[in-house]
Amino acid sequence: MFDLETCVAFVTNKASKMMADAFNKRLIELGITRVQWIALYYLGKYEGINQKDLAKKMNIKGSTVARLLDRMEKEGAVIRQVDPQDRRIIRLKLTEKGRELRERFLPECEKMTENFARGITHEEIEIFTRVLKKMMDNIKD
Repeated sequence: MFDLETCVAFVTNKASKMMADAFNKRLIELGITRVQWIALYYLGKYEGINQKDLAKKMNIKGSTVARLLDRMEKEGAVIRQVDPQDRRIIRLKLTEKGRELRERFLPECEKMTENFARGITHEEIEIFTRVLKKMMDNIKD
């Protein structure tokens, strides 16, 4: 018989929300939101990414990314540049301030990851990750 409390989708969603909330709370204490951090992370990892691809990576709507980038641009963390090959595409780049923020928060993110994985072996994390990826692949089918 179906039991919601043992349903993998319910349990992972609940865990994900708890981790996201804890992570956001910690980052807010340091002066940034979790969503801003995720944008900084991807903007640093994929230099020159466009807004559409950033939205995909962040798994949020394009309009949400646009507002986020407006705010980050106003704060001096990111700049928008027209792609010289295709003027319809706007490339996103971190400013020096944006790079400094990203570097400043990376250790904090590592600490949170370590806290979430406390008492769990590296092998268990790898298995867990593989299983979740398989489940996501099953959804795509």
